[in-house]
Amino acid sequence: MNQWNFQQGRPNMRFGPRQMGEGVKQLLIANAIVFVLTQLTGMSVWAGWFGLNPHDVIFGLRIWQPFTYLFLHGGIWHIGINMLMLWMFGSELEGLWGRKEFMRFYIVTGAGAGVFSLVPYFLGVLAGYRGHIPSIIGASGAVYAILLAYAFTYPDRKVLVYMLVPVKVKYLMLIMGFMTFVSVGNGDGISHITHLGGLVVGWFYLRRNGRYRGLNIPWKEWLRKFGNVRIINKDDQRPRSGSARQQGWYRVKNESELRVEMDGLLDKITRVGYEQLSNAEKERLLELSSQLSNDGDNRN
Repeated sequence: MNQWNFQQGRPNMRFGPRQMGEGVKQLLIANAIVFVLTQLTGMSVWAGWFGLNPHDVIFGLRIWQPFTYLFLHGGIWHIGINMLMLWMFGSELEGLWGRKEFMRFYIVTGAGAGVFSLVPYFLGVLAGYRGHIPSIIGASGAVYAILLAYAFTYPDRKVLVYMLVPVKVKYLMLIMGFMTFVSVGNGDGISHITHLGGLVVGWFYLRRNGRYRGLNIPWKEWLRKFGNVRIINKDDQRPRSGSARQQGWYRVKNESELRVEMDGLLDKITRVGYEQLSNAEKERLLELSSQLSNDGDNRN
């Protein structure tokens, strides 16, 4: 995803941040070194001891796993996507927060996402589940928290999704959050519960540390527009001034818009006379008169 900023009304597109922070650089190097080691020696031993296995953490007391699983990745695409997102969005956050605070956020949210992933397994054990759970690996929990923090910090900044479609970060985050939520438990081999944990822990962290600014989404404006839409059922047969009742979804005009339409019809009568109005215009004139009269009677 390219970052696409707008300055003085002109798009300013660039790929990635202007400068990479020291903390991001250290995380990239650490992940790369561990990835090479796992490729040379085999993932099975590494995943068994350092991947996040709910059974081992809860019953085997391998309490280091919610931290170490962040540095293990299963393939080049797995590590490539996570490190690309870390570099693109984490560098700017580190420049804003400082290295120490950024590293704390990364570790806390990544480990918190891991702990969040233990909850379903623990509840399943209490309910009698005795099945095998594969180990969880990857930095995605922390990366999702970074994406959330970036959306809160720069909600109206645009990124190019698939190098083609410009989308504001706040809407991209809403889409990703929704897709993560509905994908939990779908059995595709991806730990969506860990991604969701990163979002949840990241949200609480930002709220607690005063870095929560919201996504600047005009909910009230959307609701107000939705409030001007009514659905008319077929069973509702009450006519309005003899005209056919419109069915389905349609937008209800406010009083000022109705008066503008009414004034237009009255101006036409002044110019050409009432008899020159079409039948539809005459019916509409009666309907507008009735509507405006009723609105006036109901006004507080």
